[in-house]
Amino acid sequence: MKKGPVICIGAALMDETYHSQVPIVTGTSNPSNYSKSAGGVARNIASLLAQLGHNVELISHFGLDKDGDWLIEQCQEKIIGINHSIRNAFPTGRFMALLQPNGELFSGAAVSHLEQCLTIEFLESKRSFLMSASLLLLDCNLSEESLHWLIAFTSTHNIPCIVEPVSVEKSKRLSHCSLDNLLLVSPNEAEIIAMTNCSTTESAVQHLLQNGIHFVWMREGKLGSRLYSKEQQWQLAAPTIHVKDSTGAGDAALAGWIHAWLKGHSIQECQQYGHTLAGMILQVSGATIPDLTAQLLENAYQQYA
Repeated sequence: MKKGPVICIGAALMDETYHSQVPIVTGTSNPSNYSKSAGGVARNIASLLAQLGHNVELISHFGLDKDGDWLIEQCQEKIIGINHSIRNAFPTGRFMALLQPNGELFSGAAVSHLEQCLTIEFLESKRSFLMSASLLLLDCNLSEESLHWLIAFTSTHNIPCIVEPVSVEKSKRLSHCSLDNLLLVSPNEAEIIAMTNCSTTESAVQHLLQNGIHFVWMREGKLGSRLYSKEQQWQLAAPTIHVKDSTGAGDAALAGWIHAWLKGHSIQECQQYGHTLAGMILQVSGATIPDLTAQLLENAYQQYA
């Protein structure tokens, strides 16, 4: 395996979370607690991997505003490389999450100018840098055209590539894309149906594997997850924990998987590390664990295993 950086390409956002104090009623105001934190799928994963000791570079967009200043400071504190990101007059992106009292996401809304900024022309200018990667992590906040270009680029140059679908609507950006030689995709049930146009999750999984993806990681929330290859299937229950905030749990699961894969663990162990880190993030507010280290994750892994 190459010793180059893990390059995460996708969103860096300002997360605003409204945690309802009562079961949410639609069409009216719900009394809530408010918090803000650094977010964005690619940024969240980059932050966790950097805390776990990996050499991480983030390619994203930051605005010339106070939110952009603050997000850049957060990246620098976590030792995330951002020299290949773009900063311009477009405002920094935002994500608003509305949570139920039990911490589960009721609804979310995102606004970002990532698609206009991370164009194919921009990515072409980063060719030599992208070639240095030990792994590329892409999120579907990127435009359909940029996603297709990057996936084809990694396949051509045999660079391991993982894609996080992000949401049902954004996962559709993969529906017309050649996914040959992709290392991993990590959808939930609704996302895998949207990205394949298949009628069942089982047929969707088989469709993806037959089209060249090495691993499909189906995430099922409280039920745990199923990880598929052409030859095998691994099912793993979710850890029993008290959920404080579900924000960033999927990102943490993927960061845990990547961490274990980079360390040479088995695929089944990668799945377990993913569950472990997701369990840790579910017990804190926001998408980060301030004191996270590789040893802290290892201790939690030994506890859950």
